[in-house]
Amino acid sequence: MISYITGTVAAAGENYIVLDNGGIGYKIYMPAPLAYSLASGGGEVKIHTYMAVREDDISLFGFTGAGDLEMFKLLINVNGVGPKAALAILSSLSAEDIKRAVAAEDSKLIAGAKGIGAKTAQKIILELKGKITGDVFTAAGTAKNAEGHAPPQASSASEVLDVLEALGFGRAAGMAAISKVDGAESMDVSQLTSAALKLID
Repeated sequence: MISYITGTVAAAGENYIVLDNGGIGYKIYMPAPLAYSLASGGGEVKIHTYMAVREDDISLFGFTGAGDLEMFKLLINVNGVGPKAALAILSSLSAEDIKRAVAAEDSKLIAGAKGIGAKTAQKIILELKGKITGDVFTAAGTAKNAEGHAPPQASSASEVLDVLEALGFGRAAGMAAISKVDGAESMDVSQLTSAALKLID
């Protein structure tokens, strides 16, 4: 197992880079936005990697953050979600977005990723629900997020996200706004929607 590789980007494609390390070029598949940013960035980079081994193929998947790699591993352990599907999800959503979606039981956000259907998104929510803890939303609605705000109930958050989406805002931006609302746990859907609208990007 290769845990990480440090080197310089020698080439890049839509969803991969070729990382030069000691004269050896490692082709590493990664989320498209990350591949693009590394291709235009220059300098030495450290890529956390996962090696997927099949009978007819050995591929490396990589991320600049260890947290993104751990989310990738969680996703590929969901029945029916392979490395390419996990990569597609992480090309559309950050690891934090996925954590919020799982905790808020918001399968619509995950289903928005390329090639991910509604059933697969629901399966991801179901299988990861018990594996992701201490995030912005909790089923009990009592934990606090990283900014010290107590979160709303998952059902309320989901309803607010639906309202924000109908108003033309992305679900990821909506979740980020909700997570910043102070006193969200005591608000109804209408109050939480109004508060989130003031904070949405």
